[in-house]
Formats: sequence, structure tokens, C-alpha cells
Amino acid sequence: MDIAELRKRSVIFSALDEEEAATVLKMARMVQHPARHTVFQEGEPGDHLLVVMQGRVKVSLVSQDGKEAILSILEPGDLFGEMALLDGEARSASVTTMEPCSFLVLWRRDFLPFLERNPRVALKLLAALSKRLRATNDMVGNLSFLNLPARLARILINLGQQYGKLTAEGIAIGLKLSQEELGNLVGVSRESVNRQVRHWVEAGVLDYTHGTIVLKNSDLLFREALNSER
Repeated sequence: MDIAELRKRSVIFSALDEEEAATVLKMARMVQHPARHTVFQEGEPGDHLLVVMQGRVKVSLVSQDGKEAILSILEPGDLFGEMALLDGEARSASVTTMEPCSFLVLWRRDFLPFLERNPRVALKLLAALSKRLRATNDMVGNLSFLNLPARLARILINLGQQYGKLTAEGIAIGLKLSQEELGNLVGVSRESVNRQVRHWVEAGVLDYTHGTIVLKNSDLLFREALNSER
């Protein structure tokens, strides 16, 4: 992405004019990581934030027994690591690449003085934090009050809205996800997701082939997502 594209897609750069964006870019450095690389882990010291330039990452929490809960999936223009950068505390979650990725890295020692000089950028950053917190609250609510089909339907609808492309077969989600990753998004075991996905495949609601999902009957998924019974 060039500066113009960054200013369209990134919450930080959208608050900057071209000259300010160029100043921030001079502070940053570019790094690349392969797929399935751990960018950082929950509990590690945090002194920088990253902007996704290419590829996608998952933000997750991992329990002591190794179970993973995926909090969000981020794509080009999104940022992460901003909480530790702002408060100087340890990382609150782990981040892993889902495909080969490139990132812009901004260090705390450089970026905090810039925020002090540019309060509107700080406000944009706070707005991004609030949006992420709302999304986390929604996810926790879904895990608490919805049954598995409703929770999975909501996840699939959200993925379709973010990464979907309309095809002759239906809405193809442009993001390969294993059934284990789907389970981690929903907060249930791979086996539970497998049973529900198999049921929907047999009913013609969706197609699932080698991690690629096509939503063939999004109307039914919308109705299922509204189901609030346990």
C-alpha cells in the first residue's frame, strides 16, 4: 500500500495529511513473516504496534491447557499491539499470521511523542480501541447466550461480510479456515463444529472444501443467527 491507500484503510493514517503520514512512515520499519508465525504472545513486553500491510493475522487467547479462543481476524490496514504501546503493560493477547504477512512497526519511544503533538490521531486510536472492545463484548455475549448453531451462523455471516465475494454458488469467504480455527472462533471443540458444518453441508446451507467456505443459503444462516435460545 502507498500513502494514499494507507490513509484510506488505516485508522492511524486516516487522521493524517500526506506530510504527516510521510513523517510517521519515516519512524516505522517494514517486517515480513511467513504463515503461522507467532508475531508476539500474550504476556510478553510490548513496546511497539504493528499495521498490517499484507496478509491476515488472528488475535487469540490461549489457556493453560493449550485451548485457543480467536478474538478477531485482522487484514491490511488494521493495527494491533496498540494497547501495550499506550499503557506500557504486557501484551493482552497473542497474534499469529494466517498467511505470509508484511507489517509496519511503530515503536513506543517514537510514536508517543508524535501522538502528543497530534491529539486527533490519539482520538482515532482511542476510537479503534473502543470499536475492538465492543466487538469483544459482542463475542462474549454470543458465547454466553446463544446456542452453537446461532453462534456459528453469526461467525459465518460476519466472515461473509468481511471477506465474502458473490459467486454463482453463493458467497465465497476469501479466507481459509480449518474446523479447529472455526471452533476457536466460536468457542467450542472442533468435533462440535464438524458436526454442525456437516449438517449444513448435507442440508445445502453451505459448502466446505479444504478450508474454503461458500455460503449457499445465507437467509437460513441469518434466521439461525437470530436464535437466542441456549
